[in-house]
Amino acid sequence: PAPGGTPDPVVATGTWDTEEAKGRISFTASANPNLDRYELRYCAGSEYRTEDEVSIATLPATASPLVFLTLDGLTTPGTTALYRVYVILTTGNERGSNTVPVTRPA
Repeated sequence: PAPGGTPDPVVATGTWDTEEAKGRISFTASANPNLDRYELRYCAGSEYRTEDEVSIATLPATASPLVFLTLDGLTTPGTTALYRVYVILTTGNERGSNTVPVTRPA
C-alpha cells in the first residue's frame, strides 16, 4: 500500500428491496480522516474473487444515507449476486468490506 496505511473495512449488509425492485447494500461509515469515497464492486459467480470484481457505483465521502441500490447481477429472478463496499482513501489505499450476497426473489 501507498504511505498512509490501509483503512479499516466497513461492515455491509444486503437485501432485496421490493419497493425499489433492486438490491440494497447498506454499510457503516468509515472513520478514516483521509476518506475520499466509497465504491461498490460486484463479482459474478458463487464465490467472490477480487480478480474478477467490477466497480459499478461510487458514493462521495459525505454521502448520506450509506446505501447503494443496484440491479447489477440481479436482472433475472432467482439469481444471487455478490458485492463488496470499498473504502478508498485520498492516498489511493483501499479496503473491501465483507462479501454481501443479495438474492432477487423468483
